[in-house]
Amino acid sequence: MSKVNDLKHMNIQKVRQCFYDGKVWTKTQLADVTQLSLSSMTNILQQLLTNEEIFFIGESASTGGRKSKQYVLNQDYCHILKIILKRQINSYEFLCQNVNLFNQVISSQNISSLYGSVDELISLVKNILTNDTSIKMICLSIPGVCHDGYIDVCDFELFENVNLSQKMNEFYDGQMVLENDVNIASIGFYHHYPKCQHLAFVYQPTVQYIGCGMIINGKLYNGFTHFAGELRYLPFYTPEQQNQMLKTQPKELLEKQLSALCCVVNPEMIGVCSDVIDCLDDFHLDAIPWRHRPQLIYVKDLDSLIEDGLYQMSIQKILEEDK
Repeated sequence: MSKVNDLKHMNIQKVRQCFYDGKVWTKTQLADVTQLSLSSMTNILQQLLTNEEIFFIGESASTGGRKSKQYVLNQDYCHILKIILKRQINSYEFLCQNVNLFNQVISSQNISSLYGSVDELISLVKNILTNDTSIKMICLSIPGVCHDGYIDVCDFELFENVNLSQKMNEFYDGQMVLENDVNIASIGFYHHYPKCQHLAFVYQPTVQYIGCGMIINGKLYNGFTHFAGELRYLPFYTPEQQNQMLKTQPKELLEKQLSALCCVVNPEMIGVCSDVIDCLDDFHLDAIPWRHRPQLIYVKDLDSLIEDGLYQMSIQKILEEDK
């Protein structure tokens, strides 16, 4: 892009960012917030109206002068398909939600499987896309390590060593995000505590191993190969020992893992969701000096955090789209 086009693109993105908060805006309000001229704002609004990304919804009440036109985001400009892959003890679940840009549910579908195969996911997605051609964003929560669409270690064993992004692109040409489930939950958790710029979220499941997502300086930290947060590989216990402690000493196992997390990342706050521990009332991080201990927040509903995180990631991806 030329410098002129770069500036134009940046200005449009400023205005789009305002609309994606779901509020009603006037041209004057947008100009004040973005520090753009009224003439520039007129051109940008016209472009967004032509694209049907926003709608004109009427005029504001008169205060004695000229009435201001009001604009709002078109909630059906595109739809978002949120998919959660969830491992249960004896089954594999595909939890799907089709939502508009205001995160309002249009339709939902949950499938339970004995195998949890990639073909099952693809068949499900194809069926949903057939019924709604407005879906332009798919955001998947994967219980494993994802890097550039490639699945590494995963609780859905049949997804391991699969380039899922490539397989999806064979029949879908819209935008797509694939991310680790606990990383997504950490984004949802951060959305509830946006003033906390350094936090982590930890999930201790009944089956398989602990997962951790980290927010550093307000941004998700993935690491070199998207392996950051895989606390199961800390060299304290073997996988067999972790499996045994998960059954007999889940609190002690989690305390040691969180202590290691505090030493490495030093978060201000840690959200903790556990399928085997009911609360954090008698939870201690005695190995950490008191002034360096984070605030611990117990979270009961992991799925709602993942759903929120999927929505936040989708909106951010849509806003990054070139206009």
